[in-house]
Amino acid sequence: MKRWFFQNLGLKFLSLLIAVALWAYVGSRQMLEQRLNLHLEFADMPTGMTLDSNVKTNISVNLVGRKDRILDIDPEGLKAVVSLHNAQPGQKEVTVRPKIQPLPNGVTANVADVTLRLIPLVDNSKKSKKKRSS
Repeated sequence: MKRWFFQNLGLKFLSLLIAVALWAYVGSRQMLEQRLNLHLEFADMPTGMTLDSNVKTNISVNLVGRKDRILDIDPEGLKAVVSLHNAQPGQKEVTVRPKIQPLPNGVTANVADVTLRLIPLVDNSKKSKKKRSS
């Protein structure tokens, strides 16, 4: 029995080393998908416009990436930012894709487009001046 255990000891050690290396490699490559609800932040609002009061303030986001990277993400540190810099004056609706930031390398965010209703601001000072001049 003792002879059988020590026979080809170098090959046995090498095979154990290869097995551990393969196990570590496969374990590190596991993919994970996680769904999060994030608060929407709005940036670059066009002058003279505001958002409809019924606007969605949260959005569902699917994060896909390596298991170790996904599990290291702090959901409180993620932001879903909607930039309205492409909105034209007088435009009633705008469809935008929120940008999720900051995301670690190797993690992607799958998020649906958001359609927002824009409402022009009414300047009350102009109305009062018109009434006074009449």
